[in-house]
Amino acid sequence: MTCIISSAIAQDELPSPSFQQQSHDHITEVHFTEHSTSALQGKWLFYPSQFIVQPSPVLQSKTVELPASFKTLAGSNSGYGTFIGYFKIPKEFLGRRIAIRIPTQYGAYRVYVNGQFIVRLGEISTTPDKQVTEKAPRIGYFVPDTEYITLSIQASNYTHLHGGLERPMQIGVAGTINRQFQQLMMSIAMVCGAVLGVGVFTILFSVFRGSRERNSKSIFVFGWFIVFLALHNLFSAPYAYSVFTNINWLWGTRLEYLFTFIAAFFFLSYMHLFNRRYLNPVIYYIAVVLLVFNIIFTLFSPPEIFERLALFSAIFALVIIGNFIYGFYQTLRYKEHYSRLNLIAIIFLCVTFLNDYLLLINVIKTTHLFFISTSIYALLIMFQQSRHYAHQTYETEQLNLNLIALNDSLDQKVKERTQQLREVNAKLEQQMNIDALTGAFNRRALNHEIQQQFLQTRQQPQHTLIFAMLDVDFFKNYNDYYGHLKGDEILKNLVRIIQGTLPPSGYLARYGGEEFAILLTGMPVQTALKNLENVLNQIREQRMQHLNRPDEKDYVTVSMGAAWVEQKHGYADIHELMKAADVQLYAAKQAGRDQLKIQKEVD
Repeated sequence: MTCIISSAIAQDELPSPSFQQQSHDHITEVHFTEHSTSALQGKWLFYPSQFIVQPSPVLQSKTVELPASFKTLAGSNSGYGTFIGYFKIPKEFLGRRIAIRIPTQYGAYRVYVNGQFIVRLGEISTTPDKQVTEKAPRIGYFVPDTEYITLSIQASNYTHLHGGLERPMQIGVAGTINRQFQQLMMSIAMVCGAVLGVGVFTILFSVFRGSRERNSKSIFVFGWFIVFLALHNLFSAPYAYSVFTNINWLWGTRLEYLFTFIAAFFFLSYMHLFNRRYLNPVIYYIAVVLLVFNIIFTLFSPPEIFERLALFSAIFALVIIGNFIYGFYQTLRYKEHYSRLNLIAIIFLCVTFLNDYLLLINVIKTTHLFFISTSIYALLIMFQQSRHYAHQTYETEQLNLNLIALNDSLDQKVKERTQQLREVNAKLEQQMNIDALTGAFNRRALNHEIQQQFLQTRQQPQHTLIFAMLDVDFFKNYNDYYGHLKGDEILKNLVRIIQGTLPPSGYLARYGGEEFAILLTGMPVQTALKNLENVLNQIREQRMQHLNRPDEKDYVTVSMGAAWVEQKHGYADIHELMKAADVQLYAAKQAGRDQLKIQKEVD
């Protein structure tokens, strides 16, 4: 690697006061937290045609903002230079491992923090023949001992389409940066895996379906298109393959273009087989010749040649898109049936292809969309085929079922009607047990449930039943002030809060009006009391407004009275148990409301 450092005089001279002031003016404060990152934006000093580690007051520099290309800064993407930025990081992260995530850039670079090397991509050089170019994301790590850091990035590039630091970088805690990077790579791998699975399934489906069946050949070709589309997405930006393979950059780039050409071949073949109106045979064969020509050059020439050839060849895509448009016009003209989903997917695919092509030749400044569009396209087409196949299967099954139904005996039909009647009765039974307003159990269901639980306390020595009555404090005042509709909303919200607070075994029923009942079983009394207190606390924390109370509170509360029964602590019957809880509810109201009272001993 060739690296030019500024002269000894420039490195050893003491910075002038004006240079120190300039450095101070360029400090950018970055704000990241334990779980979030920050973009490395702000003002940078750019030293064209220099590789330096520390800022120099002697060398000429200019203030720039990143991301930016060499063409924007120096008039050409071919060149080299150093970007130096001053940043202030949060003081609480001193001594912690900090990471800088650099997405895929064009060319090569080396990164230093406070003069210490942390990460590189390829090999930078002052001449094209000695530079080693790579395309891959990188993460650099360092441990700061001061909140002020100087970030130096030496970059070089000798391709004419792109160069510089054109994509934004992120800084944050190493764990957060790693997690975000892994999430990105895992999401790409998952999408590619899903698309690949769709392609393999489609191929196998067409093989087992048989070549003589209608559309089997087009389905087979479409399956291979999906397979190579998934491989293309794996090798395209942000180059997820570089994370888990040792494929070098040259072959990674070749495979990216090869998979692109092969996927394009199968896609055009699919459209040609689908309907020749959408792709004229002459245009199709010209496109195939261009693809074969590009594949040969990609295998045996350097990236500078086959990438430029691919860009020129892609112009022919405008002819193909024009053929698609004309074919669709013919379909509309003759009022033939067409798939809207397929039309939307192809339009989306063509638009994103044009977006990425114009982005690649530096006509527009957007982001790469072809990965997203191709993945969505594959899934949409598979969705359409799956739906069509499901509809056909369903229709076939319905015909078979209708035939079976005609041959069924009257007894079988009676059984079916009986089963339907049972299901309807079960639904009606459930509706009879649910309060229509709040969704809690009603009084009828409560009476049945408490009867069952009360009997178990007499039959099982360890069974405990806790019965609680609760009442909304000053609910009549609430209705008078806010209206009955708002009062109904309060009751619904209370049911939602209580059901979310009670354990799974808890049983909530509307007793009547603004009164509710709670049953707790299978737990010690003290645990049940904690659950009931938790209900009161959760309702308080909601701070549901109630300005028409005669006391000092301005939010909705409830009062609660409880009693419990077990084999050694019993009541004569359910009515005595419920009466005891009701007495405690009255005691809670007399004691100031918004509290729980419980019957400790049986009278």
